[in-house]
Amino acid sequence: MTTWAYGERILYVDLTRRAARVEPTPSALKRGFVGGAGFVASLLAQAPSDRVTLATGPLSDAMAGRLAMGAVAGGRPVFASLGGRMAAALKGAGFDAVVIDGRLDRPGVLMLEPDGVRLLDAGHLWGLEVPDVARHLYLEAGPYWATMVLGPAADYRVPFAVAVHEGHFAGGSGVAAALGRKRIKAIMVRDALAIPSRCTGCSLACPAKLSPSAGRAGDLGLDAPTAERLVALASRLVQAGMLPEPIELLTEIAYRRGVGAIFADGEEAALRRLGPEAARFLPLLPPRRRQSGIGIADLLGTCQRVCRERPGEILRSALVATKGLLADAS
Repeated sequence: MTTWAYGERILYVDLTRRAARVEPTPSALKRGFVGGAGFVASLLAQAPSDRVTLATGPLSDAMAGRLAMGAVAGGRPVFASLGGRMAAALKGAGFDAVVIDGRLDRPGVLMLEPDGVRLLDAGHLWGLEVPDVARHLYLEAGPYWATMVLGPAADYRVPFAVAVHEGHFAGGSGVAAALGRKRIKAIMVRDALAIPSRCTGCSLACPAKLSPSAGRAGDLGLDAPTAERLVALASRLVQAGMLPEPIELLTEIAYRRGVGAIFADGEEAALRRLGPEAARFLPLLPPRRRQSGIGIADLLGTCQRVCRERPGEILRSALVATKGLLADAS
């Protein structure tokens, strides 16, 4: 038995061979892992070490949909989620998940459609900032695409790079950097509606809680909270005479040049390079962002806030969306 909440297909893309295949979504995968981050975890466990997986959940096209993303970084799985309309567009194309293996021999853009995948050359986009890439792709492909863009931070494999989609950010855990290693500059999903939104199907107005430097960090594809801590650390080190004044630190981090190259692999790597004396400034930095685990919202493909504020509605929708899975098991 199938359910309307699933696309019933998984797209496997082999970048090295420039080939793709579509397989049905196994009933056991739906019963055991529900969707979203559950699908990502299961598909990564079956994978070569360089796999990146994107997945929707049973509510991704109805309730503030979020796209689950996962990769292996530093020998361990890492996860992220992305708001906006990417998840709904992927579900609309009929896919529960996209599994990306291998590596391109030159930069490219993945264009996902209901009948498969196309590769667009992106050599002219490599190293460009997020707004420039988004503008180029809009002019080249038109409006009917939901587009996730990677900035220069991912191109240069900064581990706290993020993927950017219409003001939504994801991947600071290492997922965006993994896409950069594959030489992917953007992922586009055919979207017939082409209506930019905060999150598909959501009426909640979530305010942006970003520092003044977040806009610049986003343009470069850097995780803003991590960048904020590194800027604060660099400022203290400059004041103490331990570092020269950078020209524009965030840009230098994203492109791994100048003073920024010291910080491009993250805080711990920078402290190892700078020596123990630099660690005395850590208590003066902005607090680290607390990492949350995988919750029910991540499995259903919706956002945590909707689950908190509308638990009854989420429960009813989830029961309807997954109706039949238990029957499949009997």
